[in-house]
Amino acid sequence: MQLKKSNDLLMLEIGDTVTKRNLFDLIQYSKVKDSQYWSDEDSIIGNTPQQGINWIGTLPELKAVIIKTRLGLYDHDGWSTDNKDIYFYSFKANKGKVSYSEKANQVLINQPQYLYPILLFTEIKNNWNYEGKFLISELKDNYVTLHRQINFDESHALEISQENQLYKEGGRKFVTHLIAERNIKIIKELKKTQKWECNICEEIFNAKYGVDYIEAHHKIPISNYSADTFVTLDDFALLCPNCHKAVHVYMKLYAMEYAEIKVKLKSIQTKKCL
Repeated sequence: MQLKKSNDLLMLEIGDTVTKRNLFDLIQYSKVKDSQYWSDEDSIIGNTPQQGINWIGTLPELKAVIIKTRLGLYDHDGWSTDNKDIYFYSFKANKGKVSYSEKANQVLINQPQYLYPILLFTEIKNNWNYEGKFLISELKDNYVTLHRQINFDESHALEISQENQLYKEGGRKFVTHLIAERNIKIIKELKKTQKWECNICEEIFNAKYGVDYIEAHHKIPISNYSADTFVTLDDFALLCPNCHKAVHVYMKLYAMEYAEIKVKLKSIQTKKCL
């Protein structure tokens, strides 16, 4: 496929191939207004030299991240499964030291907050083979886990996007918190075994609005997060959307733990009822 504009990258289908020359020209000349590859300011492809990673748009809210990878180039890089649903991709390092503030790493760390797709390409001789759209499912100290994007809940995407108006520069630990709350397997199990009642205001969404709905909040303090954080059902609380949003605000603005926030919000709600 011949790429002419940055947005053409978002239209690729799995298995499409792009010549290295074509993708190189698109990346370089998307910044040049008089070139055939120019679209607009929001479609400029940013990059750091010789690092195999690019991004469309302006940080932090990007259109997409582009990863061009050569299998076996780094120790951690490569497919985790035979069906190519999971790929390990190394953070960029200088003399073996990873700087999480470097743009090439920030665009990976921010993905779970801003939910832009990661477009993965693998090398085939003089071409790049398009492997599909991926999301970050795990952050390690030296690499990230990319998980194939099969389908996505648009309402959830909207919720996180609005939340980021408060959290423009979320750190790695808060991103790990968001990833934990999207652990589909454990959240499904949690909702099967617990009553759908808010752990703070004690409201049942269905009783008020006529539909079943509840959100899961990961209670483990952010200060305790590491790249190897494991979760259990006891680590979560079921919350209504309003209480969940309020908890996240207190977490980010005041670095409070869930137990403290729960007491404070209950106190506020009690006073309003008097």
